[in-house]
Amino acid sequence: MKKEDFLIILVGMSILVLVILLSIFIPRNVESVNVLTDNENYDIGDSLKVKIENKTENNICFSSCYPYYFEKKESAWNNYRYQKCLKDDIVENCVRPNEVKAFEVKIPSLEKGTHRMVIPLCTECDLNNSFNENERFYSNEFIIK
Repeated sequence: MKKEDFLIILVGMSILVLVILLSIFIPRNVESVNVLTDNENYDIGDSLKVKIENKTENNICFSSCYPYYFEKKESAWNNYRYQKCLKDDIVENCVRPNEVKAFEVKIPSLEKGTHRMVIPLCTECDLNNSFNENERFYSNEFIIK
């Protein structure tokens, strides 16, 4: 192999490695739904404020029954229902792209420990139709004292 061929291969490989590294480390505009609570620590009965930011290109819609669940962190995250739904599970409201929904929840009688909220959503649904979850997003972790 000639010296020039070796240099061409070396430069080509260097450019390839550089492109791969740049594609890994340059932040991408990832579409998502952000679910954020207002504090990191709560007592039973406290008000927990939640902000849901729709950073997708679709409407995101919520159930009339359970717009959220709680999960407790043990060896894994354990999902549990904190109440029973006594009405039809329909699409109650939606948030358009780049909009924010906020709501307040009184912390029910949960076990002490690390928790997070689970927000079931549907993106291909219409108001007042049956709710069919097709995506699920999680809040930041918080502690129930």
